[in-house]
Amino acid sequence: MQNKKCYFDDSGNFVMASVGNEISAVLFGVDSEIINNTDFLFKTLKEGLEKEKFGILGYKDHKFEPQGYTVTFILSESHLAVHTYPEFNSIAFQIYSCRGPEDGILTYNYFVEKLKPSKVVKKDFRVVVDPDYNK
Repeated sequence: MQNKKCYFDDSGNFVMASVGNEISAVLFGVDSEIINNTDFLFKTLKEGLEKEKFGILGYKDHKFEPQGYTVTFILSESHLAVHTYPEFNSIAFQIYSCRGPEDGILTYNYFVEKLKPSKVVKKDFRVVVDPDYNK
């Protein structure tokens, strides 16, 4: 079966999507005050995930000395990871979701909107996990 989104069948069984979504991006020109505000970065990511109704199972973050921050959210749908490069005013962003081909877009857009980078290089990948998807 080629389902593009998760759903419950007529018997109430959960059916996983056969296509996931991955968004990878680098945000350039992020303001120094924002890129070094780890509380703001964490809060903004968490809010974006909650707006898109992701199931947050946990997280691990680390603040580097003298600067830099990395955080990974473990989601019931997969993960989100962010790493800052304050010396370049850049942030690497990556989210993967198994719920369907459009997932993560709202979270990504929310994060970019709040950080206001001067430039973004973004790649979207549709991840097909069903070997019979195109048959």
